[in-house]
Amino acid sequence: MNNIQKAKENGQSIWLDSISRQMLNSGELQKFVELGVTGVTSNPSIFDNALAESDTYDDSLIEYAKDGASREIIFERLAVEDIRDAADVLRPVYNRNHNKDGYVSIEVSPVLAHDTEGTIIEARRLWVAINRPNVMIKVPGTPSGIPAIKTLISEGINVNVTLLFSIDAYTAAAQAYIEGLTQFAQSGKGVPSTVASVASFFVSRVDTSVDNALPQEHELKGKIGTANAKLAYARFSELFDRNLGGGGSFFPLHTTGAQVQRPLWASTGVKNPAYPDTMYIDELMGPDTVNTIPEATMTAFEDHGNPGSNLTIGHDEARSQMKALAEAGVSIDSITDELLIAGVKAFADSYESLLNRIDEKLQVIG
Repeated sequence: MNNIQKAKENGQSIWLDSISRQMLNSGELQKFVELGVTGVTSNPSIFDNALAESDTYDDSLIEYAKDGASREIIFERLAVEDIRDAADVLRPVYNRNHNKDGYVSIEVSPVLAHDTEGTIIEARRLWVAINRPNVMIKVPGTPSGIPAIKTLISEGINVNVTLLFSIDAYTAAAQAYIEGLTQFAQSGKGVPSTVASVASFFVSRVDTSVDNALPQEHELKGKIGTANAKLAYARFSELFDRNLGGGGSFFPLHTTGAQVQRPLWASTGVKNPAYPDTMYIDELMGPDTVNTIPEATMTAFEDHGNPGSNLTIGHDEARSQMKALAEAGVSIDSITDELLIAGVKAFADSYESLLNRIDEKLQVIG
């Protein structure tokens, strides 16, 4: 087996953090699936890069602009087409894994990050437009996003909760899933096992911020992103305990065949060249998880990654590292709060850049 397949044996699904029309047309995505990749994630930045680097979208841009549609609608039409086609490529994975894998994620507009009702409306529209069971709608884990997540899950819509940085935010996302799925199960509208969700917990951005706050050569540099993720996984294990009397609130749903909301490790491309290029995969591999990986990191992992089960160990060490961080005068809460604000802004900026690129392309090719 290759390393991607070995990761699956250890309970972790490897998803590709990239999508483009060229990747679909060339069969490249199908080749990734044959290697063992079982999902795809997307965001405005990924689409922006795809538009910038290729003329593959030109004919579609012209077609979708004929009726005078806004650039926002034009982008949505392009994205829906790509996500639908990617979902079709991954449908055999979805079927083979009995709804537990094979998903493609598409994000609601980042400008709705603080608009609960707007997020719900757009998520519903995307869900209907794509019309594929193996799609997840990405909703940010902001205070306004949490009630939207609960509502969407209660309606049987798959959700990828994104931009999670703190344990508290992760906990809120997990509880929203459990509460929403409980409502769905009680409604009798469908089978709970068909509803899926992941909680995208960002890793490398935490290390970047913490490293910048620590003195040079401090022993905690490059450690806190992984420690924070391991503590989120420990919280996952508590919340989704599938044993009667285990203390978690998921057991009643588990008896219906419902899926756990898997932690998904995001932002796992290493930012600091001094660190091993597969560290956020090697250190965060374990049962009931997903890692969404950029193409360059995927290549590195295939070549020299270490698909063990390091996620299930070192939790006490992670707690000690967090304590030492506080003693060093660095507040992880302040850092994760700032990262959420910066993350929402970065996604919104990427979205605006994407819309501007659509305008520019249409001026050239129109």
